[in-house]
Amino acid sequence: MKSKPPSKPTFKLLSLKSIYDNKVLPLLIDKACALDVVSEQRALVVPKAHGIVLEVGVGSGLNARFYIPQTVKRVIGVDPHLHPLAAERFASAGIDFISQPLSAETLPLEDNSVDSIVMTFTLCSIPNPIQALSEIRRVLKPTGTLYYAEHGLAPQPKWVGKMQQLINPVWKPVAGGCHLDRDIEQLISQAGFEVSGQQGFTQGVNIVGYHYWGEATASIPKSS
Repeated sequence: MKSKPPSKPTFKLLSLKSIYDNKVLPLLIDKACALDVVSEQRALVVPKAHGIVLEVGVGSGLNARFYIPQTVKRVIGVDPHLHPLAAERFASAGIDFISQPLSAETLPLEDNSVDSIVMTFTLCSIPNPIQALSEIRRVLKPTGTLYYAEHGLAPQPKWVGKMQQLINPVWKPVAGGCHLDRDIEQLISQAGFEVSGQQGFTQGVNIVGYHYWGEATASIPKSS
């Protein structure tokens, strides 16, 4: 028996979801990630990057203006949903930019080939964060550094973290796969990095707005 074509209501719902995912959501994310409170976190970590830089989750290139052209040789931007604005923003900032519209879980780069890794408000939405961080560690030079600014699981008060975990299944589908409850330091450490100087803050009680920023090095010996 031949299957029946989808009903009109189902088709309309699928069409609306496609419009939301491909048109509305990218605009909302770009606006949210350009807020002052988010830009302040970017400004704390991005200027530290130097040499050949891999930016994971480059998006629409909001970090471009925070790089220092005199200390950055090149930025390789990786993002499966790379926005056309990224190239324009890096060009305006005077930064040599190479785009790679790919997932961070499989990086087309050689081992020990980049000096700095930049991740800002990205780790929350990577499907397999440990695999991505392991790949990042692979391509980072032994003397290199991962610079990050992320949002995730609030350590205090405890009920906020529990609320994040409760809301997370509903939040993810409408927020592009963003997880509210990821423990950023734990993930980075689990992938073989040593975290240093991590700080965090939140503006009031905010299930979305607990921010972390810091840096990490792959100083733990790699397994053979």
